[in-house]
Amino acid sequence: MADMCTLVPPLVGTMKDYNLKGFPEDYVNPRGLPRMDFIDEDVAGYVKTQGGATAVQKKIDEMFSKYKLYEYKMGQSKESLRVKIPEITKTIQMVKHLKGKEDGETIDTHYELSDVVYAEAEVTEKPEKVALWLGANVMVEYTCEEAIELLTKNLSTAQTSLEVVLEDLAWLRDQLNICEVNMNRLHNFIIQERREENEAKKAAGK
Repeated sequence: MADMCTLVPPLVGTMKDYNLKGFPEDYVNPRGLPRMDFIDEDVAGYVKTQGGATAVQKKIDEMFSKYKLYEYKMGQSKESLRVKIPEITKTIQMVKHLKGKEDGETIDTHYELSDVVYAEAEVTEKPEKVALWLGANVMVEYTCEEAIELLTKNLSTAQTSLEVVLEDLAWLRDQLNICEVNMNRLHNFIIQERREENEAKKAAGK
Protein backbone atom coordinates (compact mmCIF):
# COMPACT_ATOMS: atom_id res chain seq x y z
CA MET A 1 0.00 0.00 0.00
CA ALA A 2 1.09 3.58 -0.50
CA ASP A 3 3.11 5.32 2.19
CA MET A 4 0.62 7.46 4.08
CA CYS A 5 3.05 9.82 5.77
CA THR A 6 1.93 13.42 6.18
CA LEU A 7 1.70 15.11 2.80
CA VAL A 8 3.57 18.37 2.28
CA PRO A 9 1.15 21.27 1.92
CA PRO A 10 2.09 23.92 -0.50
CA LEU A 11 2.32 25.93 -9.84
CA VAL A 12 -0.89 25.58 -10.34
CA GLY A 13 -2.65 23.77 -13.10
CA THR A 14 -1.47 24.99 -16.47
CA MET A 15 -4.86 26.48 -17.25
CA LYS A 16 -5.00 28.75 -14.20
CA ASP A 17 -5.58 32.44 -15.00
CA TYR A 18 -2.20 33.62 -13.74
CA ASN A 19 -0.37 31.10 -15.92
CA LEU A 20 -2.19 32.53 -18.94
CA LYS A 21 -2.33 36.24 -18.02
CA GLY A 22 0.18 36.67 -15.20
CA PHE A 23 -0.60 37.76 -11.65
CA PRO A 24 -2.77 40.85 -11.05
CA GLU A 25 -1.20 44.00 -9.61
CA ASP A 26 -3.00 43.56 -6.28
CA TYR A 27 -2.00 39.89 -5.85
CA VAL A 28 -0.62 39.02 -2.42
CA ASN A 29 0.90 35.58 -2.03
CA PRO A 30 -1.05 33.70 0.68
CA ARG A 31 2.15 32.02 1.94
CA GLY A 32 3.92 35.36 2.39
CA LEU A 33 6.34 35.14 -0.55
CA PRO A 34 7.28 38.80 -1.08
CA ARG A 35 6.80 40.87 -4.21
CA MET A 36 9.94 42.28 -5.83
CA ASP A 37 9.93 45.98 -6.70
CA PHE A 38 9.92 46.54 -10.45
CA ILE A 39 12.37 49.22 -11.54
CA ASP A 40 10.78 51.13 -14.39
CA GLU A 41 12.62 53.36 -16.86
CA ASP A 42 13.27 55.99 -14.18
CA VAL A 43 16.17 54.05 -12.69
CA ALA A 44 17.84 57.18 -11.34
CA GLY A 45 14.72 58.16 -9.39
CA TYR A 46 14.37 54.69 -7.89
CA VAL A 47 18.05 54.48 -6.92
CA LYS A 48 17.83 57.87 -5.24
CA THR A 49 14.89 56.79 -3.05
CA GLN A 50 16.60 53.50 -2.06
CA GLY A 51 19.91 54.89 -0.80
CA GLY A 52 22.06 54.52 -3.89
CA ALA A 53 23.03 51.94 -6.50
CA THR A 54 25.04 49.80 -4.07
CA ALA A 55 22.07 49.41 -1.72
CA VAL A 56 19.77 48.56 -4.62
CA GLN A 57 22.23 45.99 -5.98
CA LYS A 58 22.51 44.36 -2.57
CA LYS A 59 18.73 44.15 -2.20
CA ILE A 60 18.30 42.61 -5.65
CA ASP A 61 21.04 40.04 -5.02
CA GLU A 62 19.56 39.07 -1.63
CA MET A 63 16.03 38.68 -2.99
CA PHE A 64 17.25 36.72 -6.01
CA SER A 65 19.07 34.27 -3.71
CA LYS A 66 15.98 33.90 -1.49
CA TYR A 67 13.69 33.29 -4.47
CA LYS A 68 16.05 30.64 -5.86
CA LEU A 69 16.11 28.87 -2.48
CA TYR A 70 12.30 28.95 -2.25
CA GLU A 71 12.10 27.67 -5.82
CA TYR A 72 14.43 24.75 -5.06
CA LYS A 73 12.53 23.67 -1.94
CA MET A 74 9.14 23.93 -3.62
CA GLY A 75 10.42 22.07 -6.64
CA GLN A 76 11.25 19.18 -4.31
CA SER A 77 7.76 19.33 -2.79
CA LYS A 78 6.21 19.35 -6.26
CA GLU A 79 8.11 16.24 -7.34
CA SER A 80 7.27 14.47 -4.07
CA LEU A 81 3.55 15.20 -4.50
CA ARG A 82 3.58 14.14 -8.15
CA VAL A 83 4.89 10.76 -7.01
CA LYS A 84 2.48 10.43 -4.07
CA ILE A 85 -0.71 11.28 -5.96
CA PRO A 86 -0.50 8.33 -8.41
CA GLU A 87 0.53 6.04 -5.53
CA ILE A 88 -2.49 7.02 -3.44
CA THR A 89 -4.80 6.74 -6.46
CA LYS A 90 -3.47 3.26 -7.22
CA THR A 91 -3.92 2.23 -3.57
CA ILE A 92 -7.55 3.42 -3.55
CA GLN A 93 -8.20 1.37 -6.68
CA MET A 94 -6.63 -1.71 -5.06
CA VAL A 95 -8.64 -1.39 -1.85
CA LYS A 96 -11.84 -0.98 -3.87
CA HIS A 97 -10.90 -4.04 -5.89
CA LEU A 98 -10.36 -6.09 -2.71
CA LYS A 99 -13.59 -4.77 -1.22
CA GLY A 100 -15.53 -5.88 -4.31
CA LYS A 101 -13.96 -9.33 -4.41
CA GLU A 102 -16.47 -12.13 -4.87
CA ASP A 103 -16.44 -15.16 -2.59
CA GLY A 104 -14.38 -17.93 -4.14
CA GLU A 105 -12.51 -15.52 -6.41
CA THR A 106 -8.70 -15.76 -6.30
CA ILE A 107 -6.52 -12.70 -6.76
CA ASP A 108 -2.84 -13.14 -7.69
CA THR A 109 -0.68 -10.31 -6.44
CA HIS A 110 2.75 -9.29 -5.18
CA TYR A 111 3.57 -7.75 -1.83
CA GLU A 112 6.64 -5.84 -0.75
CA LEU A 113 9.10 -7.46 1.65
CA SER A 114 11.65 -4.64 1.42
CA ASP A 115 12.44 -1.75 -0.93
CA VAL A 116 13.40 -3.98 -3.86
CA VAL A 117 12.13 -7.42 -2.80
CA TYR A 118 8.60 -8.65 -3.59
CA ALA A 119 6.89 -11.98 -3.02
CA GLU A 120 3.97 -13.59 -4.82
CA ALA A 121 0.70 -14.14 -2.99
CA GLU A 122 -2.80 -15.47 -3.59
CA VAL A 123 -5.78 -13.78 -1.98
CA THR A 124 -8.45 -16.45 -1.67
CA GLU A 125 -10.70 -14.96 1.00
CA LYS A 126 -12.52 -11.66 0.87
CA PRO A 127 -10.50 -9.37 3.17
CA GLU A 128 -12.33 -7.48 5.86
CA LYS A 129 -9.33 -5.29 6.67
CA VAL A 130 -6.29 -3.85 4.92
CA ALA A 131 -3.03 -2.46 6.34
CA LEU A 132 -1.68 0.95 5.37
CA TRP A 133 1.76 2.37 5.99
CA LEU A 134 1.57 5.58 8.03
CA GLY A 135 5.29 6.28 7.86
CA ALA A 136 8.08 5.89 10.45
CA ASN A 137 7.78 2.09 10.08
CA VAL A 138 4.20 2.17 11.37
CA MET A 139 1.45 0.11 9.74
CA VAL A 140 -2.18 0.32 10.84
CA GLU A 141 -5.12 -1.91 10.03
CA TYR A 142 -8.34 -0.40 8.70
CA THR A 143 -11.56 -1.77 7.37
CA CYS A 144 -11.85 -1.34 3.60
CA GLU A 145 -14.36 1.47 4.11
CA GLU A 146 -12.08 3.29 6.58
CA ALA A 147 -9.07 2.84 4.31
CA ILE A 148 -10.91 4.25 1.29
CA GLU A 149 -12.11 7.22 3.34
CA LEU A 150 -8.61 7.96 4.66
CA LEU A 151 -6.95 7.52 1.29
CA THR A 152 -9.53 9.71 -0.45
CA LYS A 153 -8.97 12.44 2.12
CA ASN A 154 -5.20 12.23 1.68
CA LEU A 155 -5.58 12.27 -2.10
CA SER A 156 -7.62 15.47 -1.89
CA THR A 157 -5.02 17.00 0.43
CA ALA A 158 -2.20 16.06 -1.92
CA GLN A 159 -3.99 17.49 -4.97
CA THR A 160 -4.73 20.74 -3.14
CA SER A 161 -1.14 20.91 -1.91
CA LEU A 162 0.16 20.47 -5.44
CA GLU A 163 -2.02 23.34 -6.64
CA VAL A 164 -0.56 25.54 -3.89
CA VAL A 165 3.02 24.56 -4.73
CA LEU A 166 2.43 25.25 -8.41
CA GLU A 167 0.96 28.66 -7.63
CA ASP A 168 3.96 29.58 -5.50
CA LEU A 169 6.39 28.38 -8.17
CA ALA A 170 4.63 30.46 -10.81
CA TRP A 171 4.83 33.50 -8.51
CA LEU A 172 8.53 32.85 -7.85
CA ARG A 173 9.25 32.63 -11.57
CA ASP A 174 7.63 36.05 -12.01
CA GLN A 175 9.72 37.54 -9.21
CA LEU A 176 12.92 36.00 -10.56
CA ASN A 177 12.19 37.49 -13.98
CA ILE A 178 11.70 40.90 -12.34
CA CYS A 179 15.00 40.51 -10.50
CA GLU A 180 16.79 39.80 -13.76
CA VAL A 181 15.21 42.83 -15.46
CA ASN A 182 16.17 44.98 -12.48
CA MET A 183 19.75 43.67 -12.60
CA ASN A 184 20.09 44.60 -16.27
CA ARG A 185 18.61 48.05 -15.80
CA LEU A 186 20.75 48.78 -12.77
CA HIS A 187 23.88 47.54 -14.56
CA ASN A 188 23.18 49.82 -17.53
CA PHE A 189 22.47 52.73 -15.16
CA ILE A 190 25.79 52.25 -13.33
CA ILE A 191 27.74 52.09 -16.59
CA GLN A 192 26.00 55.23 -17.88
CA GLU A 193 26.62 57.04 -14.58
CA ARG A 194 30.34 56.18 -14.63
CA ARG A 195 30.62 57.26 -18.26
CA GLU A 196 29.05 60.62 -17.42
CA GLU A 197 31.36 61.05 -14.43
CA ASN A 198 34.44 60.31 -16.56
CA GLU A 199 33.27 62.73 -19.26
CA ALA A 200 32.68 65.40 -16.59
CA LYS A 201 36.20 64.88 -15.20
CA LYS A 202 37.73 65.12 -18.68
CA ALA A 203 35.79 68.30 -19.39
CA ALA A 204 36.88 69.81 -16.05
CA GLY A 205 40.52 68.98 -16.77
CA LYS A 206 40.63 70.86 -20.04
